[in-house]
Amino acid sequence: MTGSKIIDIKAREILDSKGIPMVEADVLTSDGFLGRGSSPCGVSVGSHEAVVIRDGGQRYQGLGVQKALKNVTDVILPALRGEDVCQQQRLDKMMIELDGTSDKSNLGANAIYSVSIAVARAAAASRGIPLYRQLNDCETYSLPLPIFNMINGGTYGDLKIDFQEFLLLPAGAASYPDALRMGAEVFYQLDKVIVKRYGSRCLRIGKGAGWAAPNNEPSDILELLLEAARIAGYADEVKVGIDCAASHFFDRATGCYRFKGERLQPGALIALLEKLAAAYPICLFEDPLNEEDFEGHAMLTRNGQILIAGDDLFVTNVARLKKGIQMGAANAIVIKPNMVGTISEALETVEYAKANGYWIIPGGRSGGSVDDPVTDLAVAAGAPLVKFGAPRAGEKINKYNRLLQIQDDLGKGAHIPDFVNLLGQGGKGYAQKGV
Repeated sequence: MTGSKIIDIKAREILDSKGIPMVEADVLTSDGFLGRGSSPCGVSVGSHEAVVIRDGGQRYQGLGVQKALKNVTDVILPALRGEDVCQQQRLDKMMIELDGTSDKSNLGANAIYSVSIAVARAAAASRGIPLYRQLNDCETYSLPLPIFNMINGGTYGDLKIDFQEFLLLPAGAASYPDALRMGAEVFYQLDKVIVKRYGSRCLRIGKGAGWAAPNNEPSDILELLLEAARIAGYADEVKVGIDCAASHFFDRATGCYRFKGERLQPGALIALLEKLAAAYPICLFEDPLNEEDFEGHAMLTRNGQILIAGDDLFVTNVARLKKGIQMGAANAIVIKPNMVGTISEALETVEYAKANGYWIIPGGRSGGSVDDPVTDLAVAAGAPLVKFGAPRAGEKINKYNRLLQIQDDLGKGAHIPDFVNLLGQGGKGYAQKGV
């Protein structure tokens, strides 16, 4: 490890991919290197995520981050100046202690996380290695299989369905470039399929950069995906999934879900999902129930051999993951480092999840930046899957292209997991295989 020291941290207010302000931080080192990081915030936000500090008032309709910038320069910089930039865990711990809260609501997760990323990148630059090696320097790496968000509903759509994302997995791909090509080629066909079935008036872009759902029937939307895959020539090589984001249509007052204009009891929603899983090649449900319903997640996990992934359920937080493991709730976790607030905490959650047989699914935020480190983190973590969104829109394409760059860096030794075989073993398969 180098003895490179932090000599300065600069912070600025920039815009994310949706035009909303976010913090960007630069960490400068004594040997002349710079690391840069920014803190995205998603449209779909779990209530247990680390807190993003906004300014309030009229400026940017209250969404400015000047307070968080001041916390970087006035509080974090004086504490970290002179520290070894390669001591990621120590520096992240120092920022957590400076904040002094359980949810980073004092300094702001957007301030802390931006500096955490910048530290990691500055350390990698100082050592002359890529970020994924800085996060986990090992002999061999694997590349993840991408999950594509093809059709948007929920908080991402402006039309008719409560489920947030309808997903496509190129499960039969032999390599990461093949998987990316398959996803793009299916997406090329999807607009034509929507227009043919529903007319051009129903062809709209959703807020998640996929196509907006044309109606409120989940089975119809899954059939659109499968028809596009068939036309693209991949009928037997894809699987589908649904990010339900169920907390967003859960009514806490009644304990029911508002779905298709009706009230559904939790048991009825579980039955609906199981019926879909029996009828279609579904391999993944993400956040299928309210983020507090660990028992319901456990029931759905026990009832099938597909992946039940917690995003809002776990918010990349090891304490909530431990509760899920104790209760048997889910068998996969979506990893979004800004949800917990530092790179070190995200990696701790990754290791705990892997040790307990949970699948790792690093994901990008919908309001992201073009330099999101989640791609390098996915490779460092040995994640079998990643979830970045539709195969279009700048910040999402940058993530997919970054994995192509890492593929070239790693050469022929870079492989993707045998997803179909591992899935057939249930949630434990990936961890047992040591992917």
